Amino acid sequence: MGINRFRYFLAVVRTGTVTEAAQRLHVAQPAVSRQLRHLETELGLVLFDRTGPRLRLTSAGRQFVAVAEDLVSRADRIDSVARHMARGELSRVVVAAAQTTINEVLAPFVATLTPNDPFISVREVPADQIQATVHEQADLGIAAGPAHDPMLAWRPLTDVPLRAYVSPTHQWATHGRHTITLAELVTEKLLLLTREHPARTVLDQAVSTAGLTYTDVTQSSNALMCQALAVSGVGVGVVTDLPRFGGHPLLIDTAGPTPLRLQLRACWPPDHYAAQALTTILDRLAEFAATYVHDTAWQASPDNHQDP
Repeated sequence: MGINRFRYFLAVVRTGTVTEAAQRLHVAQPAVSRQLRHLETELGLVLFDRTGPRLRLTSAGRQFVAVAEDLVSRADRIDSVARHMARGELSRVVVAAAQTTINEVLAPFVATLTPNDPFISVREVPADQIQATVHEQADLGIAAGPAHDPMLAWRPLTDVPLRAYVSPTHQWATHGRHTITLAELVTEKLLLLTREHPARTVLDQAVSTAGLTYTDVTQSSNALMCQALAVSGVGVGVVTDLPRFGGHPLLIDTAGPTPLRLQLRACWPPDHYAAQALTTILDRLAEFAATYVHDTAWQASPDNHQDP
């Protein structure tokens, strides 16, 4: 059942005669009549009352108008999208990211775009599922941690610090501390993210490399809850989120040149149909991450410890 039959049907509905519909469609009148007959035969419905000089819709025809309009609209949309894709254009970009990355990176970036830019559609997924989502359901991913998947193209965006959050009444806060060592951290009651989170992976690796072990750990799958519980005095929360709830943030000294940090990277299929257009979006995202995201993340630390 060709889509043109629905177009012919709607043209006749709007003009009231086969002759006027044929003129509007720039086809011969017999072609329109033939397509209408075929459509009625295939549907098993009588769509028009043919008594009188003008065609009038039957009750079935009146109900069928909305269905035909929906089908033609969808077909037009498919044609439009296909033309854009064939030209390597992007009207919509599906981005896979974890909740924290959406809140702190992607949403602020989207706020800088205009109606002329591609529409950004977000697919929120757990951090350990971003790469698989890019393979199957997304154009682009923003992932934290190392670039594990060699089948994807990767681009560094920026880094963000891990912060240890404590209550304003904790001794580190009352003593005005802005940095603590790993050795000090592991002796505390810790509120850590579960192991699938990249921030937890970075902390675990640093603790292991330093030859240390945790004393007391409570896990949560939600970074905001880790910080909230820390502010309430339950323990020390370690996350990459920006400060909330009035907690006191501290950078984590690794005895290296920089505090403990997490790398953010963009990943995408290297054979993407709109690789050039995607690169343009990536260039803007990378610039935004290297300036606004980086500055916001590091300036939120009390001693503003950044790379030179």
